[in-house]
This record gives sequence, C-alpha cells and structure tokens, in this order.
Amino acid sequence: MGLQADLKDAIEQDRADVVRVLAEYGVVPVAVESTGGTDLLGKTRAPDFNFERRHEEESERVADRQTRVRMVDALGLRSEEDGERVCEEIEGHEAWQSRV
Repeated sequence: MGLQADLKDAIEQDRADVVRVLAEYGVVPVAVESTGGTDLLGKTRAPDFNFERRHEEESERVADRQTRVRMVDALGLRSEEDGERVCEEIEGHEAWQSRV
C-alpha cells in the first residue's frame, strides 16, 4: 500500500495508529528551522515538522504537505519538546522494536 496511504488511513483512525505506522516505517518527526515570528494573534508560531526515516543516509519527504499537516495535528506537535516526546514514543513502540 505504501507509507503515505498507510498514514492517511491511520490519521482517519486515531493517534495510536499514526504512531504505529510511523514506527513500522522507521519515521520520526524532525523540527525544521522556522523563520520565527508570530501569527496574526501575536502568538509565537510553532515550528514546522518534516517526517524522515531514521538512520537513512539521505532524508526524503515521506508524505505530501497536506498529509504532513494532518500528522502534525494528529500527533499534537506544537513545539520542539512535543517532537522529542513523540520521537521517544515512536521509537519505544513495539513495531519500532521489531524492525531493529
């Protein structure tokens, strides 16, 4: 089926399915250098996140922009700390452990 299709299906289910699919494929969120600044309400903007395969020589985009935005929402990624917490959750998942 492929990673992107599996992610879209997982997003329709629940957060736990998104974590499972990311663990199965060895993919983690990576905070991208943001330009900083604020949104229209004056709040500091959350960093952008890409999703990359861990332990790959070259990073590749694993999903299109719309799917990435939906994954960020599904995982509740609002800060770099959230990204680190989700990485630990993915890497601690039994699906991740079975691929190592």
